Amino acid sequence: MFSIPASASTALRNPRRRQRTGSDDSVATRQLPKRLKRSGLTTETFKPLANATPNGHLRHHEASPAANGYLRDTESKSSSGGENTSLAIRNRGNRKPEREKRSNRGDGSAELIKNDTYAVSRLATTPAQFQEYGNSESWHGGFTSSIGYAVAITQTQAVVWRYKQPLNLTGSSKPINVPLLHSANSSDDPLPLATLVPSLPEPGLLIVMPVTGKVSYWESLSSAASVDRGRQQQQAIQATVTGLAFGEHITNITEAEPQGFLLTCTSGKLVHLTVADPQGKASISTQVLRSTGTEAGGIFGSLRNVFGGGGWLRDVVAVKAGYSIHKAQRECVVGTKKGILQVWNMDWNGAHSLKYEVDANRHLLKSIRDIGTFPRDSDNQYFRVLDLAFLPAVVTGQEVTSSTSGSTIRLLVLTVLSSPNTTRYNLHVVNVTHGELDVPVVHPVNCYRSPLVTGSASKPQLLVPEPGQIAYIIFETSVVLVSLEEIEETPDSQLQTEARRIPDPFQDVVDFRKDKGYAIVGCAVDVLEKGHRGSACTIMVRGYGVIRVNVAPVEEGLTSADRTAPTAETKLEQAVFYGSQQSLLDLSGRPEIQFATEDVRDAALRISHSITSSSSKHLSTAGPSMEQHLQKRAIALAELIKHLRNHYKTLDHVTRWKLLWEAERMAAARAIWRVYDDSVSHSHGGEKILLYELVECISEKDKTENRPEHHETDHVRHWLTKDVWRLEYVVPWAFKALDTLYKWSIEDGHPMSSAHRARLISQAYDLQLMVLETAYSFRQSNVSLYGFDEEAMVEGLLRQDFKEYDGMSQPWTSSNTICEAVQTLAEYFQGFAIDLSPNSSDEEGASPSLELLSKIAEKNARLVDIICKTNIERFRFHQASNEVRTRKLGKDLEKHLDDVRKALIRGLAEMGQLMAALELGEKYRDMDALAEVLESEIQVSHEELSDLVKAGENSEEIGTKVAICEGYVDEYFDKYGAAWGNAYFARFVAQDRISSLLTHGRKQRDHLTTFLRSHPECTNFSWINEVSVEGDYAAAADDLRSAQKQADTLWAKKIQVSISKLSTMAAFSGQEKQNNKVKQLLHTLDGRLEALAVQEQIYDHLTPTLKRALNDTPAKVEVVMEQYGKRFLKGKPALRGALKLHVTRLVEEKVLDAEDLADLITFMDEDGLDPDSEFTIRRFLIALRLVGLHAVDTGDITSKELLERIIWRRCIIQDDWPSINRTELKDEAQVGKETRATALFKTLAEGFKSAGYWDQNPLPNPSTLRGAGTTIDSLRTSSRYQAASDSALELIARDLEQEDTALDNCIEQGRLEEWWRGIVDAAETSDRNEADRVGEEESQRTKGEQDILEKVSRKDRATWDSDGMGKNGGGRAGLEMDEEGDVMMG
Repeated sequence: MFSIPASASTALRNPRRRQRTGSDDSVATRQLPKRLKRSGLTTETFKPLANATPNGHLRHHEASPAANGYLRDTESKSSSGGENTSLAIRNRGNRKPEREKRSNRGDGSAELIKNDTYAVSRLATTPAQFQEYGNSESWHGGFTSSIGYAVAITQTQAVVWRYKQPLNLTGSSKPINVPLLHSANSSDDPLPLATLVPSLPEPGLLIVMPVTGKVSYWESLSSAASVDRGRQQQQAIQATVTGLAFGEHITNITEAEPQGFLLTCTSGKLVHLTVADPQGKASISTQVLRSTGTEAGGIFGSLRNVFGGGGWLRDVVAVKAGYSIHKAQRECVVGTKKGILQVWNMDWNGAHSLKYEVDANRHLLKSIRDIGTFPRDSDNQYFRVLDLAFLPAVVTGQEVTSSTSGSTIRLLVLTVLSSPNTTRYNLHVVNVTHGELDVPVVHPVNCYRSPLVTGSASKPQLLVPEPGQIAYIIFETSVVLVSLEEIEETPDSQLQTEARRIPDPFQDVVDFRKDKGYAIVGCAVDVLEKGHRGSACTIMVRGYGVIRVNVAPVEEGLTSADRTAPTAETKLEQAVFYGSQQSLLDLSGRPEIQFATEDVRDAALRISHSITSSSSKHLSTAGPSMEQHLQKRAIALAELIKHLRNHYKTLDHVTRWKLLWEAERMAAARAIWRVYDDSVSHSHGGEKILLYELVECISEKDKTENRPEHHETDHVRHWLTKDVWRLEYVVPWAFKALDTLYKWSIEDGHPMSSAHRARLISQAYDLQLMVLETAYSFRQSNVSLYGFDEEAMVEGLLRQDFKEYDGMSQPWTSSNTICEAVQTLAEYFQGFAIDLSPNSSDEEGASPSLELLSKIAEKNARLVDIICKTNIERFRFHQASNEVRTRKLGKDLEKHLDDVRKALIRGLAEMGQLMAALELGEKYRDMDALAEVLESEIQVSHEELSDLVKAGENSEEIGTKVAICEGYVDEYFDKYGAAWGNAYFARFVAQDRISSLLTHGRKQRDHLTTFLRSHPECTNFSWINEVSVEGDYAAAADDLRSAQKQADTLWAKKIQVSISKLSTMAAFSGQEKQNNKVKQLLHTLDGRLEALAVQEQIYDHLTPTLKRALNDTPAKVEVVMEQYGKRFLKGKPALRGALKLHVTRLVEEKVLDAEDLADLITFMDEDGLDPDSEFTIRRFLIALRLVGLHAVDTGDITSKELLERIIWRRCIIQDDWPSINRTELKDEAQVGKETRATALFKTLAEGFKSAGYWDQNPLPNPSTLRGAGTTIDSLRTSSRYQAASDSALELIARDLEQEDTALDNCIEQGRLEEWWRGIVDAAETSDRNEADRVGEEESQRTKGEQDILEKVSRKDRATWDSDGMGKNGGGRAGLEMDEEGDVMMG
């Protein structure tokens, strides 16, 4: 519409016209009156660019006029000798390339976006009034790219400027304002149309009023720009377009032939307008195009000429001029919405003819169907042609041939096929030959599917720059780039060609922001300056200015297939590196261009790495300001995550974490640079800067080496430029470099002074702190920016229960190397501080100042905080793992941190950083560290205070310190409660000073009681506190019962159990009736006392044996084993070993539990026992009772049942039942005697003596005792064997199998089951007989006592009667009576 760059050569001007005077050939330099002089107009202003060959009037085929109204870019020259251009002009043309080459050193353009395929830049020469965002004046414009000029026009004026003006041509780029000679009838009238007419020395200006048809033409801009209105009109050639009907107006100007134009009218009428006569003299003539015949169409074509208005077409959407066919002759193509194409021959002398007309609609639709992009809802489809353009060349291999070879016209047609739900654009390659039409190739536009805007003032335009490798589709707010290159022939591509669908190597969209009101008001193919390659177009944007889009040619060695569609990385790079630098382009992406999530993820990570390593082509690697360089990279990382978060919301959390870590490193790099810059500024002469030395020390594989051949000499800047992505290496190397420098100084014989060493330590602290503090701070500040929950993070650390740990690699801030490095440096300084004792041998002035040491100590506190953070992050990461082994490692790391933190906090206090130590203890709720620090400070301060008081010195400062520390102790009780109390009191327990706590205030006593009650290990003291402080006997009894589990010696446990019983009885002494719970409690305590009594009884029984041994535990044990462990345990190593352990504890007077006592009793050989002793008779019954008491105490019934079966089995196999069973030749007395001598009979009889014992403990059947404990599973039923290994239990089971074998012998050969009932009855009868005997003896004794009393009564009756009363208030004389009146004996 506005791009009319046809060139006009002065060679064809009328030679009779008066020549301009002066060497400049410029109106601007003539001696004009002062009022007529115009600033900004010189010869340089109007000189065409070097590669814009001025051949608009057909310079004998040296360069023919370009298709589509643009100059063809060619450097080929014809060998024809018929050139009639003057020598002066020819020489001027030869000089221009050199002049322009110098001026192109800088054109002031600003790069908006750039990638490997194309670039968009803003030209700096747009007049200010057209760049203003708020400019509401209606205007449009166009370009004449062959000479580098642009024109913009409003209802009142036209503005012309050289948009390609190099900046070094100062003063020549000012715009030229041309007031219009004719005004519009109404403000609603269409805007005037304007175009420049290329000529030398300066272009002419043509303006057409669309409604009135009035035409104004100036041969030069100088005459058009005259400030004198009359002179301006006088120098203008004016005319009126004839043939305009009422209501008809002109919509477009198209350059059609040298100095000729086609005007398109709303009715479809075409008017041929020329600005020069055949002799070259300026004049305006207009002629309506009428067809006089066609080469195709036959009778119907003739009828159309008669009734159709001379071949005029309605809804004309495109009028394009092709390449010159013959001298002064050119073909033009007219296209309509419905696909009607007309080919006209245009001649310089005004002659014209309609060559032929074809209907392409059917062919275009068929081509769309063939490639399969036809909408499904075809019933409601809408198809139309939007624009067309001549294809400038056919690319075949490496050769380029003309698009108008022979009689074939090659066109590129832009169409739209839309339905209510879809819109599809296509580019069709159309070949028209002698009226026949073919569509060999279709390029679907897949990157842009936005529907056309109804009622829009602008229509889509198609631009095809030479050599025809790229097509630009210009929409109102978008520029679509479509590659027209064909894929090289392969078997696959041949199949695709047969299907008429060749894949598009490249398509993309440049979108403008919709919120700014930007709109394209003019565009044209651009002719690039010499030395520049590519296919470019220039675009005029309302509210912004002029921009250029340039697609680079395919690089040498690559094919068109290598130029693929935009990748996720390309789009992300555009948004990252250009999104924040300009306001025109919308880089958010289009819905038609989608990428897989994996592609976006990988692209984002690559871009992030390219930023941190400065490997991106969009970043410079050198500059005067490192701070600005780092800031630019940090901004790029921020732009990357913002774009990802806004447009790729499905990005996984692992990728976002990696991006955040890279940004953290960049933030830390900036902090490091500031520290280094400050160190250099304040460095002492000749002293080393740690970071500089550090970078030198880093191994080559961990950094990018300098390239001396490229003069890269600054190690620090180079490292910060190339190696930020592995910035964490500076943390361990901060200490390594420090230690290395110190050792080197010693090896060199010039040990580093303490002051210098301290300064290096300070720098090492700064490096580690800047890296890690900055990283955690940045992470916390940007947690929401990277899409994480703010509540999930505290001070840069994820909560332990946060799910974001899933799938993550270990954070770089908590690697094992970093955790160890920061701890090492903190400990290193503490060692250094110790070395700085008063006895240190530093020379005077070589010691660090107190100010420096104080600063390092303060940094040490910050570093301890960092140590805690890194270690917390490390163990939380491990504990979140799905692997058991890793989680266990996390637990171990957590315990390790507890120890490290406590030591470091204590070290802070020792260095005089008490308040910092307390703050860190509070922050991490390390009650143990707080307790240790405060208790130590108080204790040491009390000692110092005591010494000062004794010496009579001022102790106020120490007293204040003690008061502050004690104040913190009380404050922590209120603040932390039991947690603090537990830690504080544990310190006293560990130092065995807990008794001193009884004198503390009530607040501490309350917490002390809570502490003691919650710590079973303190029950030895807790019961005293309950009695003496709380007066709670029940609690004291509970503590004593708990303490019994800790008591190891027999006497201690007996005392504890006894006092526990007393406390229990005292606690409930006031109750009239004890409840069942109390009775059960007392019964349990009685059982424990009974078990202890049994152990004492066994010890007493063994005392004679023990006296025979030396006063040595092993010897005593050996003696006991020799006497009691030979027969029964023979061949039973596991049981014999158990007996030895029990005997050892017995000899050492240590407590044996009831089950161990039962084993001990039943293991002992009866041969070594006194057969008539009560212990021997009752030992198996005692064992059974002990097991029962233990079950009552523990509630372990299963274990009781197993052990009872084992005890009964051992009781039975103590005797030779097969021998007892052989009763032949034995009388009744002998059989009874043998039976009563067995352990079984004695045990049964003793049980019957305890009334109801066997009722509560039913007797077993011998056969049910088989298998007791003979397998591992059987032993596992007892709690005492739960923790034992299978191998140990297997040995025990093997020994118990021998017992089972002996039992089988007793049952089978001794017929024990047949004897069983008789033995039980005999034992019960024996018990009754014994009871009868005892009863008879008691009766006889009682009768004897009564006889004696009767005798005494008769003898003393008289005395009793005479006295009237006896002793004890009326008792019988001489006898003492009890309360019931019975005589008290002896």
